[in-house]
Amino acid sequence: MAPHLTPAQSTVLKYIKNHILARGYAPTLSELQISLGGITKRAVVKHLEALERKGHILRSSKPRGITLVEDTGSPVMSMNILGYANAGAPLVYAEEQKIGVLRIDKSLLPVTKNVFALIIKGDSMNRRKLNGIPLSNGNYAIVANNQEVRNGDVVLAIIDGCATIKSYRHDGRMVVLYPESTNSLHRPIYLSSDNEASIYGKVISVLRNPV
Repeated sequence: MAPHLTPAQSTVLKYIKNHILARGYAPTLSELQISLGGITKRAVVKHLEALERKGHILRSSKPRGITLVEDTGSPVMSMNILGYANAGAPLVYAEEQKIGVLRIDKSLLPVTKNVFALIIKGDSMNRRKLNGIPLSNGNYAIVANNQEVRNGDVVLAIIDGCATIKSYRHDGRMVVLYPESTNSLHRPIYLSSDNEASIYGKVISVLRNPV
């Protein structure tokens, strides 16, 4: 059982959780000061030290360097949306920009470590489904790093600095990233095996975007 929190510590922890959930990043000391009625920075630091000591957060020297310690008993996890990836020609630059946070039931995912979400742009993969949902324009692709990639898997590739989602096949000395689309204009992308470092992650799931 986690050590007991004082009312003030509970208030700080609740604010941190809500801030991360709403914006995708932790609050600054100044923002915490304001939320707590203008108390001193030293008082805020003491609350953070107590929360870290009691196992609720981790801190670093980086700006907004507060990380929540995941409650392993919770069935729901938070996942960053790190931008867009083309399901078409690789035209969207691969820049990690947190544009939101998804809350996902862990039971919906085959793995929950080193995962993030991207919003799919384009129709080159709209015939392919994962967990019964197509990789269609606007849906969320859930990507996992450090996963073994096999022929037929869907991958996130970075080509000339741009992100694209395609099906993967390793054919001798060549890697082929091929579309699965109702649009016949899309063509495979051919890479040498030396270029396999371009494979950034494996798409493990798709979620519908209700917007």
